[in-house]
Amino acid sequence: MSVDAPVKFTLKDYKSDLHNDWCPGCIAPDSRVVMGDGSSRPIADIVAGDRVLGHDGTPHAVLATTFHRHADTMRRLSIRGHGELTITRDHPMFVVRKNAALEADGTERADWIPAGDVTVGDHVAYPRPALVAAGHGTSKPEYSFRSILANDEIEYDAMVHNLEVAESNSYLTVGATLHNCGDFGILTAVQMSLAQLNLDPDKVACFSGIGCSGKTPHYVKAYGFHTLHGRVLPVATGGRLVNSGVTVLAMGGDGDGYGIGAGYFVNSGRRNLDFAYIVHNNNVYGLTKGQASPTLAKGKKTKSMPEQAIQDGINPIAMAVAAGYTFIARAYALEPKYLAGIIAKAIEHKGSALVDVLQTCPTYNDLYTKEWYEGADLPEKTSRLYKLEEQGYDGKVKDVTDKAEIIMKKAAAVARSYETEPIPVGIYYQAELPTYEDGVNARIPALAEMPLVDIDTFHRDVTPLLDAMR
Repeated sequence: MSVDAPVKFTLKDYKSDLHNDWCPGCIAPDSRVVMGDGSSRPIADIVAGDRVLGHDGTPHAVLATTFHRHADTMRRLSIRGHGELTITRDHPMFVVRKNAALEADGTERADWIPAGDVTVGDHVAYPRPALVAAGHGTSKPEYSFRSILANDEIEYDAMVHNLEVAESNSYLTVGATLHNCGDFGILTAVQMSLAQLNLDPDKVACFSGIGCSGKTPHYVKAYGFHTLHGRVLPVATGGRLVNSGVTVLAMGGDGDGYGIGAGYFVNSGRRNLDFAYIVHNNNVYGLTKGQASPTLAKGKKTKSMPEQAIQDGINPIAMAVAAGYTFIARAYALEPKYLAGIIAKAIEHKGSALVDVLQTCPTYNDLYTKEWYEGADLPEKTSRLYKLEEQGYDGKVKDVTDKAEIIMKKAAAVARSYETEPIPVGIYYQAELPTYEDGVNARIPALAEMPLVDIDTFHRDVTPLLDAMR
């Protein structure tokens, strides 16, 4: 699937300066971010590699920066003693509601609240950077609480910025504690995987459906197509078949791909078309305010749901095995380096590849948070994730003519996919089998020599076809 480029590309070659008006969480360029040493700097001046303070009160490396023009409304928050912050309405802030008591452990009551939902009288929970700068940062830093004096909607048409921060997935401005969306970890991993493979951006096409994941093509400097809800796979199929010289990525969400797009998900697997499908799986419909997605387990209730889910959650890994995907993997959005390696292997695989990405949604999912994945609530803090390869698991079929081995590897993949404490990440299953394109090229030999996009289909002789239909 990959196409080697004649020059060496870097990560910045895959970052687009273009974006549409929708923004999952950004702030004005003059907003000052607290650096790892306790100083502050405008977010527009921060670059990858800088260290900033996270909501845990300790320094973390900036993995990537994003910025674009935002022509839409913004929120202007006034924070007692710390001036104003101009921020997009969906950007999560670490806030204690005004009706909650502010005890010494007040952060136990803090939650990630979209800026547009923060009200006057709420309190921003903010780790004291002076303690960190002095080397006294801990896993539970001391917090101060600053009340919100105003939250006004304003018209805005200028640049906005955001950061992707390692480990904490959060950062501090001078006035507030902000969270990254899990989508940015996936975006960074996609860009990193393209750089690892040194793919020519002109030979990459990124397709997406509807939802937070649907915005990915706007951020990737490659060909992009933002299509309809649940329809990314048939559109990506067309893109792949019409131009076999292009690396195709399909981006979707758990609602987009496993809900309305479930039929396309199954049929794309059985075709074994040569592309990679990357699914943002956060258990909720993040763009439409947090309804339960098909992957949320029965009995679970996120903060945006009035009642517990009464349906069983689907198992996308098991579905992919049954559908016929020949590369099936899972990774975690807040480990972008590992995720990038998995995506690169999915791109290199010849056949239908699924990468199910577990991600946090700080705005709507308060169950599967960064802290939950890290096991912060367990008696002994232990990650709820483990890497399959580190336990000696090998999901690759060595002899694809051996039906017994295929069945054994598929059964092992399904069994692992039902493990929940901890959850396996890595490659569950892989088999090198003939692709859909192989079948098409055998039937139409001309397509093996030249992609359809380069064939003159307007001046062909269709007489044989008309004669056959008489």
